Amino acid sequence: MIWAIVGLVYAGVYAALMSALADSPHARLLVGNAALLLPPLAPMVVIVRSRRRWTGRQAVFWAAIGTWAALWLIGQVGWAIDEVLRQTPLPWFRWHLVLQLCASALPLIALVAWPHRREPPETAAIAALDIAVLVFLTGFLYWSLVVAPGTEPAQTSLALRLLAIIGPLVRLAAILGLGWAVLDAGNNAWADVYKRLALGMILAFVALVGLSLLAVRGAYQTGSFGDIGWMLPFWFAAWAAASSPGSPAESRSAVTWTVRHSSPALLFAGILVVPIIGFSLRYLMPAGERVDRMRELATAVTLVCGTALVMIRLRVEQRAVERANQGVRLLATACEQAGELILILRDGRIEYANDAFCRAVGYAREELERVLPAQLVATDAGETIPALRDRIHARQTVRATTVMRRRDGSTFLADWAAAPIVDAGGRVTHVVSVIRDTTEEVRLREQLVRGERMSAIGEFVSSVAHELNNPLQSVIGTLELMLDGNHEPAVRADLERARLEAGRAGRIIRNLLMFVRQSPDERLLTSLNEIVQSTIGVRAYELEMAGIKVCEEYAPNLPVVLANREEIQQVVLNLIINAQQAMVDANGRGVLSVRTFMEGEWAVVEMCDDGPGIAPEIAGRIFEPFFTTRSVGAGTGLGLSLSFGIAKAHGGSLAMLPRACGACFRLSLPGAGFPGPAPISA
Repeated sequence: MIWAIVGLVYAGVYAALMSALADSPHARLLVGNAALLLPPLAPMVVIVRSRRRWTGRQAVFWAAIGTWAALWLIGQVGWAIDEVLRQTPLPWFRWHLVLQLCASALPLIALVAWPHRREPPETAAIAALDIAVLVFLTGFLYWSLVVAPGTEPAQTSLALRLLAIIGPLVRLAAILGLGWAVLDAGNNAWADVYKRLALGMILAFVALVGLSLLAVRGAYQTGSFGDIGWMLPFWFAAWAAASSPGSPAESRSAVTWTVRHSSPALLFAGILVVPIIGFSLRYLMPAGERVDRMRELATAVTLVCGTALVMIRLRVEQRAVERANQGVRLLATACEQAGELILILRDGRIEYANDAFCRAVGYAREELERVLPAQLVATDAGETIPALRDRIHARQTVRATTVMRRRDGSTFLADWAAAPIVDAGGRVTHVVSVIRDTTEEVRLREQLVRGERMSAIGEFVSSVAHELNNPLQSVIGTLELMLDGNHEPAVRADLERARLEAGRAGRIIRNLLMFVRQSPDERLLTSLNEIVQSTIGVRAYELEMAGIKVCEEYAPNLPVVLANREEIQQVVLNLIINAQQAMVDANGRGVLSVRTFMEGEWAVVEMCDDGPGIAPEIAGRIFEPFFTTRSVGAGTGLGLSLSFGIAKAHGGSLAMLPRACGACFRLSLPGAGFPGPAPISA
């Protein structure tokens, strides 16, 4: 605001000084020419001091405004030299007039940069070339219409009238252009910049209308009150530059995608006007053979130079497009090779999905074009989507965890982040989402938690088992001694019962110690196929009596494993017994499927039943000691925990696999590197 106040005060002091020098024409001439040199310096100083705040098209815009002040200042210096030193009164039609007229059009031409729009910084060079071409064509038009005919005495009056009309009209066009820019900017801070520039132009327009009337009547002289019209726009431009916002930093909450494209149509129209005006002036405004030939030469030179500049501009734009396309190709390649799932939505439809996403959800890319995004979200998770969509439309980056649905109906847990892409008008046009399948991460986390829990339970069980074992052995020894004596039958029966229960307690303690033991006493190379077959053979009669049908499938080249045969057999036996009891309790019969296979270098056995399965809410506890799904007294809850400990001690794993019905367990053991004997046919 201070610059506008200074400008108004400067204009007031200038008017008062000119009034005081009304009776001294020579003094008015000197003071008037000197006073016109200072205002253009104000915006030049402000722009130079603030230049670091602007980049891209904002820098181009203010460079054009600074060029306006610089060209006008150079032209005024030429005017002052002619008028003061060379004593040429009112040198209207000299070279400096072309500079000043071109400069007067620059505030309007500078709007080609549209600094308030979110144009990419790389388009700044194109905007600068557009401005340079338009200034070049404007100079030609001013020279052809005003300066050239003004050099002929017979056309001076006409040229002066054209100058008196064109000068205010250019200011009026600048006012209209800035007004349009204010409307286009809306609530943008640049709207205030345009308003301040427009206010200076309005004051200049009013003053220059009066100055033009004086010039046509031949009553104008340097030092008139109308000169204020040349001064005020520069002070208001300094105010606008001082309060102008800096170039915006790259947004982190939303990706900006420019949809406006610079068009050379205005330049082509300007070049088309050049020959029309240049060659038709010989007939419309003849100014003598010499001037007409100069006009035709200037027309040809302007046409050639203008076309060359437009070609340079098109080449620069082409190179920018090539760089952008190269960047797009690199990004597209990165998206296709990325392990993350990448999805781009437009107007609520899927526009792009990378290969990882297609593999994860089971759809082909062509099929996804017909799939609504809501179809990829599990039904239970769909309730949270509308609130997240509203946040995206509010141009916020959203992060959430959602259960997603595959084509086959299965689901998986996914962490995802979505960022809106907005156009220059602030409207969300696309949404880019990066999704990460966390199924494996959740499984590993649960496995880690389970491992830590098992480790803590193991330490506790080990200490308790050792503490119980010593007094229990004393009890068993005492009972053995007492049974050696003569007792009544009832007493002996009680002692036998006590010894039986003590023995049962001892076996439980041994199982506990085996559960926490980290390594077996003896390991030999053995065939996993043979262990599984022999264990099923031992249990075959019980399975047949229970109505259980066994389906066996053995891999022929299964590698041998380094294992304790009795312990691995105990694991397989525990799994068979658990499956048998579950199927009998639920259906009274069932099918037990057993198969072995290789998975990399691992030997694997899977055992699946068609029983009731295990509820998801307790699936994470089935390997805990003393946890059982049976009724009280029907089991100790040590079978699976003991089997889990044996598998871990062998460097392998025991896990429950997800299954639609029934339960399925997988025992994996590291192979020794060479195949075992072929399985015996049933």
